[in-house]
Amino acid sequence: MTFTKVVHTVFSSLRILWQPRQILSNYKLLPFFLTIVAVLAIAACNSNTPQLYRGQISSTAMRTDKLALARTPIKTKVVSHALGEVEIPLKPQRVVVLEENLILDSVLALGVKPVGVMSCRGCEENFRGIPSNLLADIPVVGNIGSQPSLEKILSLKPDLILGLTWLKSSYKLLSSIAPTVLIDFPSMYDFKERLRYVAQVLGKSDRAEELLTQYQNRIQKLRQQLGKNLETRTISVIHLTGSADIFYSYRPDFLAYNQIISDVGLRLIQKTQKEPQLTLSIEVLPKYDADMLFIMTELLKKKFKKANSEPLSFLQKPIWSTLQAVKNKQIYKVNWTVGGPIGANRIIDDLFKYLVKN
Repeated sequence: MTFTKVVHTVFSSLRILWQPRQILSNYKLLPFFLTIVAVLAIAACNSNTPQLYRGQISSTAMRTDKLALARTPIKTKVVSHALGEVEIPLKPQRVVVLEENLILDSVLALGVKPVGVMSCRGCEENFRGIPSNLLADIPVVGNIGSQPSLEKILSLKPDLILGLTWLKSSYKLLSSIAPTVLIDFPSMYDFKERLRYVAQVLGKSDRAEELLTQYQNRIQKLRQQLGKNLETRTISVIHLTGSADIFYSYRPDFLAYNQIISDVGLRLIQKTQKEPQLTLSIEVLPKYDADMLFIMTELLKKKFKKANSEPLSFLQKPIWSTLQAVKNKQIYKVNWTVGGPIGANRIIDDLFKYLVKN
């Protein structure tokens, strides 16, 4: 990279940092960002990261000794994402995923092991819907809700960065490290569509179709085993918030577990809900009663977690005892946060367990 481009990168980074809207959120990170800007300036001139140019085969300078550089051609492609178009490697090899569920699930299911990830601090699982053992030896570069460590990301030498649009204020900085693709969740909330998109980016479209075929086969098997119960049994899914007075309900197609329930053909109480999310008082809870009630607790803070397996052990209000699902002992605490095929299979496992085996 030329000296002019280095200077441009440094001053662009500083301008982003000192935008009025960013001062309050970033003032504690000022020394850190100044360090990162310096690191980026050095890296821009001495980077091992491929510099990609549209419509060409790019090359990356790789230091072989102190006197010579070898250049390796890299085939690229252009992909569209939430913030425009970007040129990325045809088949990325070192992927950093700045997300812990919605994108990460699909990346892992497609057989790609990231070189860096973000985790969810304060959640029931560090990686919601994904077994932690799948990411045990992968470096964590930050926590959801805070800015990722640019210094750590840079040290991982990624050739692709994946994230959601909440990172758009850091997009220029991230793009100076590696080509960056951001996904807008409200525009791509269908987990199957998101899997196909991530697969396209990673060059794994064939594998995505295999995963979706496996998913459809499991759905069909579940439908067959449920038989007439599909027509007679009702289910409801609500989210606890950490308050005994408030719960959430979500539109049937908005979250992946509802999409799966719909694919199975089960009768969901929330099927007529129009709003993506409703914040509801416990007084209306009887309207969300069903033959089976599934309780999501992923939104609970750590201080509300209980070792006891009883999902309502800390909710003592009498209204709970009036629910038909409670009377029938058909109420279950579940973790149905789904980003892709891994989480989807967890839900199907639970539906077999609670609806078929019971």
